[in-house]
Amino acid sequence: MKLKLLIILLFPLLCFGQSQKQLIKYADENASLGDFYGASIYYKQALRLDSSNIHLLYKYAESLRKYNNYDLASYYYNKIVDKDKAGRIYKDAWFWFAVMQKYNGNYQASMKSWKKVKSIYKKDKKGYESLKARQEMMSCGFAMRFKSDLIDACLVTHLDTNINTTNSEFSAFIHSNNLFFSSLRDTTMGVELNIDHPNDYKIKIFSPTKKDSTVYGSIDSTINSQLFHNANGCFNSDETKFYFTRCDTLNHCEIYVSKYVNGVWSKPKVLPVKVNQKGANTTQPHVALIDGKEHLFFSSNREGGQGGLDIWHCEILDGDTYTKPINAGKTVNTLDPDICPYYDTEEGILYFSSSWHKGFGGFDIFKVKGKPGKFYEPQNMMQPINSSWNDFYYTVNKEGTEGFFTSNRLGSFFKKGPTCCNDIWKVNFDKEGIEELQIIETLDDLNKYLPVTLYFHNDRPGPRSLDTIVPISYMVAFDRYKELQPKYRNEYSKGLKDNKEMEARLDIDDFFKHYVDKGISDLELFTRLLLEELGKGEKIEVVVKGFASPLAKTEYNVNLTKRRISSLVNYLREYENETFIPYLDKNAENGAELTFQKIPFGEYTANASISDDYYDQRNSIYNRSAALERKIEIQTVRQANPKDSVYAEININMSTHDFGKLKQGQIVEYTFDVKNTGNKGLSIKKVIAACGCSTISFTQEIIKPGETGHVNVSLDTSNLTGKQVKSITIIADAFPTTKRLVLTAEVFE
Repeated sequence: MKLKLLIILLFPLLCFGQSQKQLIKYADENASLGDFYGASIYYKQALRLDSSNIHLLYKYAESLRKYNNYDLASYYYNKIVDKDKAGRIYKDAWFWFAVMQKYNGNYQASMKSWKKVKSIYKKDKKGYESLKARQEMMSCGFAMRFKSDLIDACLVTHLDTNINTTNSEFSAFIHSNNLFFSSLRDTTMGVELNIDHPNDYKIKIFSPTKKDSTVYGSIDSTINSQLFHNANGCFNSDETKFYFTRCDTLNHCEIYVSKYVNGVWSKPKVLPVKVNQKGANTTQPHVALIDGKEHLFFSSNREGGQGGLDIWHCEILDGDTYTKPINAGKTVNTLDPDICPYYDTEEGILYFSSSWHKGFGGFDIFKVKGKPGKFYEPQNMMQPINSSWNDFYYTVNKEGTEGFFTSNRLGSFFKKGPTCCNDIWKVNFDKEGIEELQIIETLDDLNKYLPVTLYFHNDRPGPRSLDTIVPISYMVAFDRYKELQPKYRNEYSKGLKDNKEMEARLDIDDFFKHYVDKGISDLELFTRLLLEELGKGEKIEVVVKGFASPLAKTEYNVNLTKRRISSLVNYLREYENETFIPYLDKNAENGAELTFQKIPFGEYTANASISDDYYDQRNSIYNRSAALERKIEIQTVRQANPKDSVYAEININMSTHDFGKLKQGQIVEYTFDVKNTGNKGLSIKKVIAACGCSTISFTQEIIKPGETGHVNVSLDTSNLTGKQVKSITIIADAFPTTKRLVLTAEVFE
């Protein structure tokens, strides 16, 4: 790529007295040669002469974006969309404004801008911009939910100036304990950013010099030809061949191979047309030995892909021949570039980068299980590996303890701007630490995984019933609920048009993906960890709360939430050949027990704005807000009674009571039975009511092991109206030391 030499910082002296037309001409010339930083300098000077010119604002914003100055680019795209709110002059300004907002981590604002993009391109719903807007709205939702989450036992560090410069370094990998990487650097470039020897300003592959392993130089000139850009190197499985990318311009690249025998490189050969398809850009090779066969992975925009650069793979045969490349498939490849493949043979995982799959910024790094011919659903590598900027070129060592990736995140070395240039970053995994994190040492550790929230369809399970238990497990309820997703999508979007219809459908898809499905994955993890804790012989109490939307009558909803809680208990009874049954039935050989404190709130805590009109099913059943209310929550786990200890133990069969509908002024009473299931006398110290409307009395004598005491509660509704949830706390010389009771009622004037 030819770069113009007029890249200097002393532009005010040179530009003094020049007209805006001349400045724009200089800027356009720089932009046409790919020097967007130089272009931005002249556009900025021109704007000082006339800052109201929307066409000049657009050119300046574009130049800022293209040299990765996301913060300033966002500022100037904002100016453009303020002047052109409907997108009639620069239709794509809203698009790039949304992109820049996401790069800057402004996810909520970006989501709003993507909605605007969807509206602007609504006439072409199957076009790239519409589909991208839809995807990015979900991606912003993902980023907002997980922006505070960090991978445990993972440390990311920035490599020092031995490797990184203020130019661009990327595509690092380890070979024979040496770091190889690619770099676009010119040692003659001065502080004024001028290039004295443009012919030498090429991307080269670097490795430690033979004299000093801490000093890096470009590898053999056989590979690093002065006539081309050379990058993205990798060795084959027996380390006798070196594959790399060679480009005459950055828009025309092919994969080459050089034999490497006894430290000598052979003249590189271009791979056959079968791999380097004519007219296509083919780059970023990676070779992996899978089931005894060598496979070549690469990125290419060849025909037959999903869109732009896709990830492809082929088998390497004897005699330097190759099978026909196969696209990695729709689970991996998207309408956006999907690049930088790296296959971990030990783990059977393909790593790659994409700007389409749900992520935190531009390119995120993803991993996907599988082998050539079958790859599963990609997973985001999460933070701190991924950021709101560009993260790609991920590689990992055989032990899985150390990796490298490329990023232009804050902290990279720069001269042009904080996020202008790519640097190499190192990631260390404490695999032993990760394994230890999967072992639960205490109940407090287990509580870190809570709450687990499970969702239900309306009036399920056990519809049109006053029963408090059901015979089915939550897995059955979940499967039936998932089958209704298309109906939810159709019913909630019924009667809406254009972007509002699409937004409604997206709302439902997002709910099922990030709430209903997540509940199942959280439940599986919780169940496994709970089983480990019970295996230690502990007596454990699980607190489960149940909730409902306000469609049915209040007293009906309380029983409905009890049925939902019972489906969870059934799930545990059926789990892995009924492993939990001895713990639930209190006959496990190690003495462990599993009990539940069930708190069925029904609709008492539901959002008052949710419709309770049966004939308005779009809002009372299929509305996302209503669906969010139909759930149970595993909220806490706690030790019911330490094994081999002498303790009193509070056991209350049902710690909630629903008075149902009451007339204002009524005084009602209820008695909670408090059984001592411990092996020491139980003494209730005091009982505290959160509301002055409650009067309490309780058993004052010591409750002997196996015997039952009482807590009597009266509720005065004189000053109450509407749905009521009142809590009462027992404090006792027992384990647990506190126990919460809940009263519910609906009071009418």
